[in-house]
Amino acid sequence: MRYKVLLIVFLLLCGYSFSYWEWTPKTGKWINPKYAVKDTPKEQFEWAEQLRKEGEINKAINEYEKLLKHYPDSDYAAPSCFALGELYKSIGENKKAFDYYQKIVDRYPSSPLLLDAIKRQSDIANEELKKGSGWLFFKERKVERGEMLATVIENNPYTEDAYKQAIKLGKFYLDNKQYQKAKDVFSDIIMRYTNPSVLEEAQFYLIKTEFLSVPEVSTDIKQYEGVKKRIDTFLAIYKDSKYRDEVIKIKNKILESEAKRYFEIASFYERSGKLDSAKYYYKILVENYPETSYGKDASKKLRSNN
Repeated sequence: MRYKVLLIVFLLLCGYSFSYWEWTPKTGKWINPKYAVKDTPKEQFEWAEQLRKEGEINKAINEYEKLLKHYPDSDYAAPSCFALGELYKSIGENKKAFDYYQKIVDRYPSSPLLLDAIKRQSDIANEELKKGSGWLFFKERKVERGEMLATVIENNPYTEDAYKQAIKLGKFYLDNKQYQKAKDVFSDIIMRYTNPSVLEEAQFYLIKTEFLSVPEVSTDIKQYEGVKKRIDTFLAIYKDSKYRDEVIKIKNKILESEAKRYFEIASFYERSGKLDSAKYYYKILVENYPETSYGKDASKKLRSNN
């Protein structure tokens, strides 16, 4: 009886297993249709296209991917990558779509689909940047979204609107407090482009980035030296800049921060009874930071002590 049960189980398992396999006299092998590939890349591509037209998205994706696996060097490889990008985009899988377009850039750069693929990447990257920043918008996801646009710019850096994309990328990093990445982007724009308006905008955002990258609690006054020099150069070159007022505000904030530090030192010496040292720092404030609130307070201190 036990052997009969085992035989029945064995037959059931065999039936279950072989229902996924077919014998092909042509190859003399058992083949699982799920993994089978057509005899030529053209046939495989046409089969995938047929499934796509019939709305069988998942099956079509599987067939295009099989083509890439078995016929990676065929003329149908790049069109398959493009089709996969379109399909994944249609179901909201932007990252996968982006990566399949990138395969065209990396593996099939001579394909006539190259520029269309980059355009699709640009659309995806900009769509991703516009998405909200709710509690699910993790830091890693922010970085990924920025890297998409960075890849687009790298793929085609000399398009007419490449600098606009670069400015947008730099501002994205700036808004997300990725200051070093923002600095790198704006510095690259300054090195790469010669258009005066582009340089002006990049210089402004570089100043803003360098200023914001200095921690508010920093006590190192020297960290602002480079920013002040960049500001003075900007104000000398772009006298009528639309960013002029904001750059002056940044400079005033820097002066106020520096003055605060000197005032704290002077106050410390004053409380310690070291009045000569206190006067020394109050004089620095009066001479170098006369328009700041701390400079004005220092002036009052000196008058009251005379």
